[in-house]
Amino acid sequence: MVTYVVDSNCFIHMGGMASTSILNDLESVLKTMHVTKGVHGEIRNVRYQRWKQKPNLLNHIKPLLTTHEVSDDQIRGLGLKIGERASPQDVDLSLMVLAHDMQRDGHHVVLITDDFKMAKATEEHQLAAEVCPPSTFFERLSTKAKGKHASELRRLGRRIRAAEMQYAISRRNEYDVQAKITWMVDSLLASASTKPVKATAQSGGESKVNLLNELQRMLKGEDIKTSVRKKLTPLRASCETMMLLEEHVAQLKLKLSKESLDDIIIETQALIADCLENAGIDLAPLNRELVDVAHRFHSRILVRAEMALAIMKRMKGDAVGSHLHLSTALFQATHVDEDLIEARILARLAVLALSTNKFEKAIRLSASSLGLGTLNPSMKLKQHIVQVMAQYMAGASQEEAMNHAQSMVHADLAMASQALTELGESFLALNRPDFAIELFDEALECVSSEEKMSEELGELILLAHRAIQDDDNEIDGLRQVLDQIHQQTDAQEKQVEDVVEEVSKRQEDAIELVFSNDWQDANLVLNDERPLYISSVVGDASEEQLILAQHPSLGSVGIWLPARADAPKPGAKITLTNGRVKIAEPPSEVVESYAIRALIAIEFPESLVFQSLTSDAQEELEDL
Repeated sequence: MVTYVVDSNCFIHMGGMASTSILNDLESVLKTMHVTKGVHGEIRNVRYQRWKQKPNLLNHIKPLLTTHEVSDDQIRGLGLKIGERASPQDVDLSLMVLAHDMQRDGHHVVLITDDFKMAKATEEHQLAAEVCPPSTFFERLSTKAKGKHASELRRLGRRIRAAEMQYAISRRNEYDVQAKITWMVDSLLASASTKPVKATAQSGGESKVNLLNELQRMLKGEDIKTSVRKKLTPLRASCETMMLLEEHVAQLKLKLSKESLDDIIIETQALIADCLENAGIDLAPLNRELVDVAHRFHSRILVRAEMALAIMKRMKGDAVGSHLHLSTALFQATHVDEDLIEARILARLAVLALSTNKFEKAIRLSASSLGLGTLNPSMKLKQHIVQVMAQYMAGASQEEAMNHAQSMVHADLAMASQALTELGESFLALNRPDFAIELFDEALECVSSEEKMSEELGELILLAHRAIQDDDNEIDGLRQVLDQIHQQTDAQEKQVEDVVEEVSKRQEDAIELVFSNDWQDANLVLNDERPLYISSVVGDASEEQLILAQHPSLGSVGIWLPARADAPKPGAKITLTNGRVKIAEPPSEVVESYAIRALIAIEFPESLVFQSLTSDAQEELEDL
């Protein structure tokens, strides 16, 4: 059995990149990781950056750690042996001492670190059987894991590898980067296992599976047989065009943080159209065998592009458009034969069906998604909750789905809080604040009494409340059903009330508004880091519209918008770039109708950017 001694940097990488299932993923393949007390000190403030509440990593991962104490004398002794000046609490040396001690006791020790100097010293003095970087560590664990655990660990390893390479290259002027990169690559190659070649039916002397593999190798610039290259050359042009689409999809998360959602949707649709047109022209004269190979190659990319469009249409609140793209992606996925992709598509279709009150369809889609058994814990919990909601709305029994949801929430409250928040944001973007408010409430109930509740979550609750224009729109009985998922303590209930009240009071009273007929720099007036949320839109897109929005400091405001062909949807976010605004006092009848504190006029409306890049959407785009 392998014994892993793990450096602080590995945990720091986990904090920045791990998903909410990380503890379950690790527990599926190893019993413990060995650290020294110094590691606790170096990671005590590390938090999970991709999680909604950003919980403390050490508190979460501690059940999986075995902590050892190493004496100052041992640290100094090793420092002298390897020619290093060491302070008494040198953490790196303490880990090397621990690795050596456990190796001497008969363990097969692998030291996990991306510190090349530490790796060289360990290997030179034979302090451990092996040293490997964190990326290789997670890659190796993924080969031992099964199903969704393997996928999550492999994805984490790839993210960390990219960060390791980027850091190494950034230090190229300080030390021999080539040696470090060679060590990192060698460690990865050493862990790669040879996969047996599956026997496949032959067609014309070459199997279809082999032709697909050879096509991928050819496009990567690898050497393949001359006869095969000649046969596949007619596919090159359409496949290379499709790879441009793949690159575009990979950049969507970054583009959406800077550019207009509408512009990116148009750009993506135009690129898909170009790819399909080129493919149709190139493939028309070819035989069925080559066309089949091309379709399988193209479908892998088209599935992700259609899923990306579906996510972006949902971000706009366009349920019909999102449904169309998800259905197209599901059809394309039949060429790819990847259960994980199909499960994710079915899960998103279930959310859409529920948002449009197609309850029976939502139940069927959710059951199909869960039945494939490939969803990660967060998405799995979301689907059990979608089932509970749909079954309640349809008048069916929720007992089985509720039991699954309860057990998952009880097992990991931090994951549950994030999943519920993300699901609530999805429904908010689909203009279902009645569903969103119930899910946000449940997310708060999963926040422990010792953990400070997220102020952003408090703002989301207020936004959902204000987006429900009539109390009659709230769904009778749904809160009582969802309350069964996790029972709230008195302390949690008081914390929720206090934070929401604090956010509401700050928005109403914190800033004394100064009205003016002069144009002012938007950065001076709307100076919060967080954008405005749209709670509702009054008027038709062909005419002037009044956007009702929530500002983190100003509270409820109205924004006059001239006629737009494509108006924003409730749940979207507004950011204003390089613009000037006027802040005016709203007429009394407008205040009475919409409860706003100010009217904001935009000098150049084109400087407004509308988007709904929620945490849920970010996670989905990154996983494409």
